[in-house]
Amino acid sequence: MSSETSIILERLHRPDTELGVSGWLLVDATLNQAFADATLDPVAIEIEGQAHAHGFLTMSLLSHLCSQALGLVTPGDMTEEGYTLNYGFNRLRLIEPVPLGSRIRGHFRTSTDGPTERGEVTLLPLDVRIEIEDNERPAMAAQWLLAWRP
Repeated sequence: MSSETSIILERLHRPDTELGVSGWLLVDATLNQAFADATLDPVAIEIEGQAHAHGFLTMSLLSHLCSQALGLVTPGDMTEEGYTLNYGFNRLRLIEPVPLGSRIRGHFRTSTDGPTERGEVTLLPLDVRIEIEDNERPAMAAQWLLAWRP
């Protein structure tokens, strides 16, 4: 196991640990349309004349934003030592819609709940928040569960 991977795994297993903040990501009409096409949900969200991203697009960007916050090139960087899978959410709230043309970033921290062993799998709860640049309210807040399997 590489020392970098060992450090990341140690941090993921330690409760109430700051994991990092991703860089800013532009959520534009092209990204939103690609998501709409992939999910067969063509209806654009418009609020007071302003187009907004699909809420599930915001959620689907978690893997990318988390990898960036952890300093990984891709989410699959840990495949030699094991892998993580999306397990689900204990709670998820889409708080503020993301206007197209806005930038978002993710904040990641391990939950105070700490990891839970389930046979060969370890559930790693992460407290996540997706922030919209220049907006007081976050786009999303959740407790995201990752399943780590060595």
